[in-house]
Amino acid sequence: MRNFLIVTVALVLLLLMWEAFSYWNREFIFVLPAPSQIFLRLWTKADRFWFHTSYTLKEMGAGFALAFSVAMPLAWLMDRFIFARSLLQPLFVVIQCIPMFTLAPIMVVWFGWSFSAVVLPTALMIFFPLTINLHQGLRTVPQEYLDYFHLNQASSWQILWKLKLPWALPHLFSGFRLSAAIAGIAAVAGEYAGAQSGLGVLMIESRRDTDLETSFAALFCLTAISYSCYLAASGLETLASYRRPLKTIFSQKFKDWSKALGFALFVCISIIIIGCNKEPKAQQVRLILDWAPNPNHIPLYVGVHEGFFVQQGIDLNITKLQERSHATTFLLLGQCELALGYMPHTIRAHSLGAEVVPIGILIDKPLNAFIFREGEGIQTIEDLNDKKWGYCTGSGTSTHILDALLQDLHLSPSQKLNVNVDLVSALGRKQVDVIYGAYWNIETEHLRSQGIPTGYFKLSDLEFPDYYELIVLAKGGSLYAQEEFSLRFQRALQRSIDYAMNNPHEAFEIYCKFQPDKSQQTLNWEEKAWKLTLPILAKGQTISHEVWSRFENWLRHHHLLDAPPKP
Repeated sequence: MRNFLIVTVALVLLLLMWEAFSYWNREFIFVLPAPSQIFLRLWTKADRFWFHTSYTLKEMGAGFALAFSVAMPLAWLMDRFIFARSLLQPLFVVIQCIPMFTLAPIMVVWFGWSFSAVVLPTALMIFFPLTINLHQGLRTVPQEYLDYFHLNQASSWQILWKLKLPWALPHLFSGFRLSAAIAGIAAVAGEYAGAQSGLGVLMIESRRDTDLETSFAALFCLTAISYSCYLAASGLETLASYRRPLKTIFSQKFKDWSKALGFALFVCISIIIIGCNKEPKAQQVRLILDWAPNPNHIPLYVGVHEGFFVQQGIDLNITKLQERSHATTFLLLGQCELALGYMPHTIRAHSLGAEVVPIGILIDKPLNAFIFREGEGIQTIEDLNDKKWGYCTGSGTSTHILDALLQDLHLSPSQKLNVNVDLVSALGRKQVDVIYGAYWNIETEHLRSQGIPTGYFKLSDLEFPDYYELIVLAKGGSLYAQEEFSLRFQRALQRSIDYAMNNPHEAFEIYCKFQPDKSQQTLNWEEKAWKLTLPILAKGQTISHEVWSRFENWLRHHHLLDAPPKP
């Protein structure tokens, strides 16, 4: 009791100090929100946190079930056969050395955005401690007990079930505890690349919106369920591990424990089969976004909500992407029917022989810009010389295009940093002076919502060739690249755009219905960004050969294409 009170008092003091620090250091908005704001967010969005927590918990359970179902027979094989131990142990070590977050995108390529794509990396991360601990437990049976069973002519099966597995229980539960502690980490790693829901998705999307209250609240939920699983494993160990003679190691209700274990294996397999069998409907047309949902995508949600795509015989299912510019890869691998992509990346894909066909236009003007903080003495493009630049490699050729732009504009940065998706926080925390790879209609309003006034130079104002920013792509030779489908899709898309332009407030309200996890602060600045986006929505769906060729020639002139395009 005394220790509990000490821990409670220490925790309260820590929270009070944290609250005071956040109150007196407002400039740390990009780093550390106040605990009061975190718990307030948990309270006001309790239903959404419960939804994502239950989804992650289900992934953890299925991953554990899969790992346990495989660990049991493999641990027995390694105990029974020396050659199996020599073969499998090095393989397990290699698997454990592979960071699971690097495997998650590969799982998405193989399995699409399904439950399986998240469960498999989770199971792989849990699998090693479970298998090794169980194997170690099977090997620690005293030789005199083994001799006793052999003397009484026990079969190998009887030795396993009546002696080795009961003796290995402490090691098995040790594996359970370790697995419970890391299952949440493994599930979140899989969610980063292969999920549409879950605490990992909530954390990464809220971080991009600089909604750190939601990020920390999701982290709190993840910690809570991981710790609860650990306590549950410890509690089971306490119930099952009695220090008694071997013949009474289990109480009467656990006497026929082999049947109980068989039932547990059956339940594990059932969880895997039921959970991993959730595939999209066969008739759905899956469209992958280029990025997390933002105001650029509002017409697509409008078309789904108002039934414009259904009226054209298209059951459109919108899938969000956690990483930029990879939609083309999934399109070519058949993991989706349509993808929202960038024209520069598409031209580059053509030059490399990729069969992708543009069938629609969402945004027909460049959105990239050089964005900087106001009040830094930047008035003209020449003032960007000797500044520290941050960039994102999201569009596939962003780094090379940036180098070509700097060359054309005779600009010389003092330093270039790849800040990946953290463009907003990098500029807000003054880690860089200028960012490239952000959109002037989105990130500028995002920064202003954080009290950081910004200015920008549009690429279209710098004698940069015009191009279509966001286009809808289909795989060449597929049903969705044919003229009949393209025309139907274009009619639905343009009708969605026209509705959004004529009814901007209603369109934004529709978008909000599809984004229940976004905070009101995020929706406030996104509404301002939406007003900037309206004038640059596509006025038609005809792709100009002149616009395409002019930009392609610019890329070729700067040696940004590895091979000539197909005729």
